[in-house]
Amino acid sequence: MTSTAIAILIGVLAFVIVLATILVGRVIYRKRHRKVLYQSRFARADIVDPQNEDRLRLSGELREKKGIERKGRFYAFGIVIAAVFGTLLVKLWSLQILANQRYVEQATENMSSTVSLPAVRGRILDRNGVELVGNRPATMLTGKKSLADNRPLVHRLSLVLGIPKGIIRRNLLDDTQGVQSDHIIATDVPMRTLAFVSEHKMLFPGVNVESRTVRYYPYGTMAAHVLGYTGPVTEEVLQSQADDAPVHYEPGDSIGKDGAEAAFEVMLQGMHGARVFKVDVDGNPTGILSESDPIAGDDVCLTIDAQLQQASDRILAETIRSARDMGNPNASAGALVVLDVRDGGVLAMSSYPTFNPTDLSDGISADLWEQLTGESTGYPLTNRAIAGQYPAASTFKAFTSLAGLTHGIIDDGTAHYCSGIWYPYDDDNRWGQQCWTYPAGHGAVNLEQAIQVSCDVFFYNVGFAFYQRWVNQPKEARVDDFQDYIRSWGFASTTGIDLPGEAAGRLPNAEWKLDAFSDTPEDAQWQPGDMTNLAIGQGDLLITPLQLANSYAGVARGKLITPHIFYKIVDKDGEQVVAHNIKEVEAQPKFEPKQRERVLEGLKLVVQQYDIFASIPATVAGKTGTGEVQGKGPLSWFVAFAPAEDPQYCAACVVEEGGSGNGTAIVAVQHIFAHIYGIEEGAVVTYQSTAER
Repeated sequence: MTSTAIAILIGVLAFVIVLATILVGRVIYRKRHRKVLYQSRFARADIVDPQNEDRLRLSGELREKKGIERKGRFYAFGIVIAAVFGTLLVKLWSLQILANQRYVEQATENMSSTVSLPAVRGRILDRNGVELVGNRPATMLTGKKSLADNRPLVHRLSLVLGIPKGIIRRNLLDDTQGVQSDHIIATDVPMRTLAFVSEHKMLFPGVNVESRTVRYYPYGTMAAHVLGYTGPVTEEVLQSQADDAPVHYEPGDSIGKDGAEAAFEVMLQGMHGARVFKVDVDGNPTGILSESDPIAGDDVCLTIDAQLQQASDRILAETIRSARDMGNPNASAGALVVLDVRDGGVLAMSSYPTFNPTDLSDGISADLWEQLTGESTGYPLTNRAIAGQYPAASTFKAFTSLAGLTHGIIDDGTAHYCSGIWYPYDDDNRWGQQCWTYPAGHGAVNLEQAIQVSCDVFFYNVGFAFYQRWVNQPKEARVDDFQDYIRSWGFASTTGIDLPGEAAGRLPNAEWKLDAFSDTPEDAQWQPGDMTNLAIGQGDLLITPLQLANSYAGVARGKLITPHIFYKIVDKDGEQVVAHNIKEVEAQPKFEPKQRERVLEGLKLVVQQYDIFASIPATVAGKTGTGEVQGKGPLSWFVAFAPAEDPQYCAACVVEEGGSGNGTAIVAVQHIFAHIYGIEEGAVVTYQSTAER
C-alpha cells in the first residue's frame, strides 16, 4: 500500500472515530439529564382544567420541535469537527512521516552551504607522450549579462582593459558562454589591472576577479581538427542530462565541442568535488562540515605522432601555396591523411585552411564563428579529411579492377585497345567518351598497364560490361554487382573512426538516380554512361580522403580495419590503463590473392614511372587522380603505401582545384614518406598541371 493510500485511510478512520465519539457522548449526556414533561398526579379526570391541559400540550410540541433542530445542528457540528480532526491528522502524518526526510534535508541545507570544486580536465597526448593539449591557470574579469546596459561601467572597463567598449558589451551579451551566472569580460588580465579593479569596487560594481583553469594548446593550429576544442556547457546539455549519465555538468563547466575533445569527453572531463560549509543565519560560513576532492580527468593518448603531424600540416600548406604559384590560382584547400597500415591508427591528419583551438576555448563570438564557417574563408572549421566529399577520379580504378577480377569481367587475357576515344553506344559514333590522352591513345593495354597509365578506355569497357550484366537481368530482380562490391571496401559509408562529423560519401546507382532526379524523369534513368563514368571514379561518386586512405590500406594489408585515433589511457605516472583493440570490419571484401597481386603490381608501376620517389628507401605503390568538378579547376589526388612488400604506412592527399594528381598531390605524399624515412627534401615544390587522371 502506498504512502498516499495510508494517509487517506488514516484520515477516514480519524473522521469515523471522532464522529462516533461525539455521538456516544451525546447519548450519555441525554441519559443523565433527561427531563419529564408530564408529572403523574392522582386526580380525577373530570376535574382537570381544560385550559391548563391545552397549555401543557402546546408546550410539549414546541419543546419537541426545538429538540429536533438542536439535534440536527449537533450532528452537522459533529461532522465538521470530525472532518477537521481527520484533515489535521492526515496533514500531521504527511509532515511527520511522509515529508520528514525532505524537511530534515531542507533544515540541514539552511544550516550549510555547498561549493562545487571543479575537476581538472585530462590532457591529450600523442602516441609518445608529447602533450598536445594541457591546462593552465588564467585570471579573468567576469560579470552578469545585465552589466552590458551599464554604459558608465562599460566605459570604465574599456579604459582600464584597453579593449573597445563594443567588444566588452559583446562579451557580456554573448550567450555562447553558456548559462553560468557570470560571463567572461576579459581573460589573462594583467595583475596590475586586476589589483586596480579589486581596490576600486565602487567603480566596478558587479565585476568579479576570478582564477580559472583554461585549455592550453601548446602547438597552436597543429592537428586542430583532430584535437577539436572546448567551450562552455550549454543550457540544452544541462537540461537534457540524465541522473545516471557518466558525467554530470554544472553551470560554468567546459565541454568538448569537436574532435578528440568531444570524442573522449567522458574520459577527459573528470568529476566535481564538493566543500560543505556550516553557515550562520546570515549565510556567512563558520566552518567546514565536509569536503570531497575533485577527481581529475584521465589523460588520453592519441595515435597521432606529433612530429609527423607537424610535418603533415606544413607540407599540406606548402603544397597548396606551391600549386597556386604553378598556375592553379584557386588552389586554397585540401587534406592529408597518414595511416598506420598495421593497426589502422591515424599517424597524422591535416586539413587546410585550419584554425587555432585556443581562440574557441572561452566561447565563440559571432564574428569569429562567421569567419570559421564562411565560404569566403574556405570553411576553416571543417575537417576535410573526414568530412570533405570529392570525386575519387582515377584513384578509384584500383577498386574497379578488383571488382572486374572478382566478377570475372577481367581475366588473365583481358586487354583493350585505346585509341584515345571510346564509342560503345551506337553506330554513328555520336556519344564517344575520351581518354585523358585524347586525341592520342595508349594502344592495347592489359590490367597492370591500364592501372600504370591510368587508361580510361580500359575501365570504360569494364564499367560497360557491368552495365550490360545489370540491364540484362529481370527488371524486378536486378542486382548491383559493381556497387555492392565497391561498398565492401568501405565506400558510401562512414569508416567508423572515433571522431565526430565523419561523412559517408555517395555511391550512385539506378535507385539513387531515380530519387535524385525525380523532378526531371527524362534524366532519372540509369544509363551506360553513368556506369562508365563511375568506373573511372567520376560521375556522381563522392568519397572522403579518410575513406580512400583506409581502403588503400585495406588493399595493402589484405583486409579492412576500422581506423582510429584513440591509442590508450594513462594514469598520473604515465602507466597504461586502457589500450585500443584492433577492430576488423565484419564484412570483408572478397578477392583471390592472385587478383590482389595483379592490382598491387599495377600500383607499383604507377610510382616507378616518377623519379620523385627515387630517394625513398622503400618500394612505394600508389595511384594518381585528377578529378573533374563542374565549374571548378581540376581536383588533385594521390594515395600510396609503403613498403609495398610489407606495408606500414599509407598516405592520401587531396588538393581542391590543385591541378593534376601527378603534379600537386603526389608531391605532398612524397614529402610525407621522405619525412617518415628521415630524408631531408627541403621546401615543397609542385609541378605544372597535366591532363593525366
